[in-house]
Amino acid sequence: MTAGRPSVSIIVPFLGSDAEAAAMRRRLQTLAMRAEDELIVSDNRAHPIHTPAYARNRAAERATGDWLVFLDADTAPGPQLLDAYFDPPPSPETAVLAGAIDDAVSPGAGRAARHAVARGHMSHRTTLDRAGTPYAQTANCAVLRSAFVTAGGFTERARAGEDADLCFRLMAAGWGLEERPHARVEHLSRPTAGSRMIQIALHGSGAAWLERRWPGEFPPPRPAALAGRLAGPALEAARASWRRDWEAAAFAALDIACAVAFELGRLIPNTRRRRIAGARTGKPKLAG
Repeated sequence: MTAGRPSVSIIVPFLGSDAEAAAMRRRLQTLAMRAEDELIVSDNRAHPIHTPAYARNRAAERATGDWLVFLDADTAPGPQLLDAYFDPPPSPETAVLAGAIDDAVSPGAGRAARHAVARGHMSHRTTLDRAGTPYAQTANCAVLRSAFVTAGGFTERARAGEDADLCFRLMAAGWGLEERPHARVEHLSRPTAGSRMIQIALHGSGAAWLERRWPGEFPPPRPAALAGRLAGPALEAARASWRRDWEAAAFAALDIACAVAFELGRLIPNTRRRRIAGARTGKPKLAG
């Protein structure tokens, strides 16, 4: 397809160092874009609320494309990502296109990153095949701009879960979601166990916030169910240690740590306050 695909505004929130910004831009340069497309990097270092949702909303306000393609700063998109999103053309009733996400090991990353890849930590299948309502992750998805505006965009103080919340609101308004398995990105996994546990705890915080907004979508497990989830990896860790398979033992231990981090994350507030004192302000930056 593709001769007549709609115009696209690619939106990438960013919060990091100058070196990380340069690496992000190198990854984005692989994208095949048309004259009517635009790429907006929303630099959250200049924003009063440090959430990806806030940065994405500010960028969406200046976007001109018919569709908004949301990517994370730590993703590596395939060159034909944009064309793949619109092959085949979405239904007129569709407002969300869910792209594919492949976990990848970033340069210099260790065992925790390999574990994330082995478990498909950020895989699109995690949110599309879940027991509750499926949703697209903002690591790689496209949203019809007119529907995004009507819905009011992301809940911008939310630190996590804002992508599910937006999808749920759009579907409640009658819009549909379609998968786009050929619109793929690689998601670079967190390089250390500590950074990964922080990320997973944040996801747990988002799950608790979503459960309050959408009861029944992300209920906490009952104690017996949680104990069962932990018992399997604990047994595997013991067996792997007996076999001297240290990688498998470590992966099983990380399975336990991830489950605990997620559930403890439910206790962490998911909304971020606006910075007042010393806050820098500025507009999102347009990447060429």
